[in-house]
Amino acid sequence: MGCANSLILMELHRLDMLAQKRIVIYEPAQKIANDRTFCFWLEPEQLQALQLDKLVSHQWFAVKVNDLPAQALKDKAYFYLRADALYAHVKEILQHYDVQWKAQALEEYPSQLATWVFDSRPPIFEQPSAQYIQLDQSFYGWIVQTEKPIFDPGEFTMMDFSIPQRETQFLYVLPFDANSALIEPTRFGIARISENEATEIITSFLAERQTAFQILEKEQGCIPMCSAAFQKEKLPPNWIRTGAGSGQLKASTGYSFVRSLADARQIVGSIQKKSTKIARRTSAARFAFYDRLLLQILGQKPHLGKRIFTQLFKRNKANVVLDFLDERTTLGQELRLMSTLPIQPFLIAAFQDFFHQLLRSLRRVNVALLISISFLFFEYFGLQTVGHGLLLFGLFAVGLPHGALDHLPKFPFLSSRFWLFIGHYLSLGSLLLLLWFVLPQLALLLFLSYTAWHFGQADFEHWQHKAGFFSFLWGGLILALILLGHHKETIFMLKQMEIAPIEGSTFDVQLMGKIGSGSALLFLIMLRKNHFFFNLFQTLLLVCIGFFLPLIPAFGCYFIFQHSLHGWKHLKNKLALSDFQMWKQALPFTVGAVVLFAVFISVFQAPNWGQFFIFLSALSFPHVWYMHKSYSKI
Repeated sequence: MGCANSLILMELHRLDMLAQKRIVIYEPAQKIANDRTFCFWLEPEQLQALQLDKLVSHQWFAVKVNDLPAQALKDKAYFYLRADALYAHVKEILQHYDVQWKAQALEEYPSQLATWVFDSRPPIFEQPSAQYIQLDQSFYGWIVQTEKPIFDPGEFTMMDFSIPQRETQFLYVLPFDANSALIEPTRFGIARISENEATEIITSFLAERQTAFQILEKEQGCIPMCSAAFQKEKLPPNWIRTGAGSGQLKASTGYSFVRSLADARQIVGSIQKKSTKIARRTSAARFAFYDRLLLQILGQKPHLGKRIFTQLFKRNKANVVLDFLDERTTLGQELRLMSTLPIQPFLIAAFQDFFHQLLRSLRRVNVALLISISFLFFEYFGLQTVGHGLLLFGLFAVGLPHGALDHLPKFPFLSSRFWLFIGHYLSLGSLLLLLWFVLPQLALLLFLSYTAWHFGQADFEHWQHKAGFFSFLWGGLILALILLGHHKETIFMLKQMEIAPIEGSTFDVQLMGKIGSGSALLFLIMLRKNHFFFNLFQTLLLVCIGFFLPLIPAFGCYFIFQHSLHGWKHLKNKLALSDFQMWKQALPFTVGAVVLFAVFISVFQAPNWGQFFIFLSALSFPHVWYMHKSYSKI
């Protein structure tokens, strides 16, 4: 029942969409006090069209910054809306509907809570990094009644930097008439402004004007100023984050009312049209870039804030500045506006931002992709031994161990259930091994099928996308590209498995390449708007690099450094163990797998890679079974 959800309820009511609906509001606060004020600029006609004009108690048509002459806002006005007026209006609306109030907080995300859930709880940002400066816009103000008429009610002071500049701080003054105003010292900084500091600034302001005064109200608050992304949440499809939690709070200014208003109209419009996807108000990427630059400067060199904001309003028309802050300007207007600001600090901040973005992008790069690139260098410089050593290390570090933890947590080590697990595990592996000797073609088909399923499931689960038919296609595509991209080695290995190609069959490499490339392109086109597009692209690039490597390194780069790592991270989250604890738990089974392989291979006089993959198929068959249960939470 904050600002954002109040605006959504008003829009639903305005469009007559609440009739015969049941509404539940979770709100621990009573929402009767003026816990905040909402100030914003908007065209008066739009305010009236949205039926907000009756809630606004004051408005101004001119803005003042420092000692610069006041500037007219032209087609806009600056409005003052008290929270208690907004809440009272929404409560009055809700009296006409079936509404249940619950004076409690909601901690989880139950999808069955309602057809639509609007969640305006505060955002949780990602862990801070050097790239993202998090400041607070803290303020403490008084509404005063003065003895002398010292205010001009026709204009408001957005920023007066004549106060001491310990950090970027200014005086914000909203005159209600000649003898009353809100006077509010505001700070952009890491340390929040205290009541004592603000009181000293306000009393000094009034003392300079030599007037007695009476305090009518006090106001205090703090708004986060951070351009970092929010922590990822797995929300049900009917769960809509609103307000600051959906990015409607502008990082560089703290203004959110008009952004939440636009977002509310888009959300409600989508529901009215019964759209499958809810439209949201979003910002162009370049505005997030501008916000990062400003926060970087204010965080590192707060003394520059006064100069930047003064020049911004001194050298530009106020209505253009407000359009810029509203993210309604063109790129040309923004470049002209930027040219009026001190260039050096913004260039330095831009360079720092570029550097941090580059590092962030590199951190998002798939480990397997980087390793596959390194294998190209090993091949080019004749360092294949180094590559083989890296594969061997990866195999024993995570390749085998990720499949040696299937007994946890349901089958504790050496418990009675553990021996049942071991018997089941060995039985499944033995059955497949037997199938290789009786019907090798069927065993191969089964091996390829469950491997494709397992590869796709592990990737999609790691990328937080539902596994199913598409994940199976994805795993099949990856496996096909690896094998067909090394068709001669694949045929040779099939012969080692004593599976001869079908008589008269030939591989048309160019045709297979076209089919594979077309399938990959189709995947990217179909899923281009999904958040894991970048992961799909990187994996396909990894596989394509593998075309220039022998089959074993190409397969190993994907299997060990992508697939096995994805499975390892899934188990780590589920088991809540450290990497070393997991590796130690897996060690007996890793050794056991090596011993079994030694016994298996001792049967053959001339061991080869084909026999290794037969053993791997038998070892992986029960692993795929238990990992599927783990992913499916069975």
